[in-house]
Amino acid sequence: MTTPTVPDDAARLLRETAGPYELLGACSPDPTGRTTVWEIRTGDGSRLFAKRHKNALMHQRETAAYRHIAPALGPGRAPTLLAEDGRTLLVVTTALPGVSAVNAALSPAEECEVYRQAGLLAARIHAHPTSSGVVGERLPWNQERERALTRARDALLSAEDTEVLAEATRTEPPHTALATCHGDFGPRNWLVQHQGADLIVGVIDFERSQVEEPVRRDLMRVMLQLTPHRPDLRAAFLAGYGRDLTADEWTACRAWAAIDCPAALRWAFDHHHDEEILGYARTVLDQLRRPASTV
Repeated sequence: MTTPTVPDDAARLLRETAGPYELLGACSPDPTGRTTVWEIRTGDGSRLFAKRHKNALMHQRETAAYRHIAPALGPGRAPTLLAEDGRTLLVVTTALPGVSAVNAALSPAEECEVYRQAGLLAARIHAHPTSSGVVGERLPWNQERERALTRARDALLSAEDTEVLAEATRTEPPHTALATCHGDFGPRNWLVQHQGADLIVGVIDFERSQVEEPVRRDLMRVMLQLTPHRPDLRAAFLAGYGRDLTADEWTACRAWAAIDCPAALRWAFDHHHDEEILGYARTVLDQLRRPASTV
């Protein structure tokens, strides 16, 4: 993190929300290097975050999620929205204690507990009424497929790997039920903290939340990107989720993983060859080379 000056509009919203504050740091998830998140400490010692969204849709998604989804997850499971400004695309939230599950030092048993609680949180998110969420776009399957294969070629995937994706997306997957979804559900956005002997998992970053099929992103990511080589984590997640996936959901997860793979590669290349995301893409390609029944 760096410590730049807070922009005037963000500083004004922070003062209106929290009074005098100390800037602790800032970060830039944007590949352009533009600072979009500022961490502060208030006069009473509380940590808060100000965040500027990339566009109005992400602002709408995240503010709606903090108002409607976050409270349903339970105390300490998600940040609380304190202020927002749709004109400047800024929000101010509480800071959720803990560290990202990607960076947490965990024993195998603790990893399983993280995934069990992640499954529980996913189930609560997916059970939330869809009436308050932004409905995600779903293109006709042939358009989704052509866009993915174009991205694969742009990412300079080998002809063999591109053909693997082409075969995996040849048939449109079954449609499954719509639900409220997080949209970027994974260890980077799971915060882990210890409270005495207890391990508590929370979730952050709802700017991609929307109403869609959970197999499109949330379940696909866990099943096809994160757990293929860790059956213990997959079992823990499903235990928390409360059920196994149906045959249609497994089929759809596989197809959507093939659609997502080139986009993940493009994101990783744009973010300094992010090895974590590149690993997800390699895992998916490995799974797609195998018969569907072995995934």
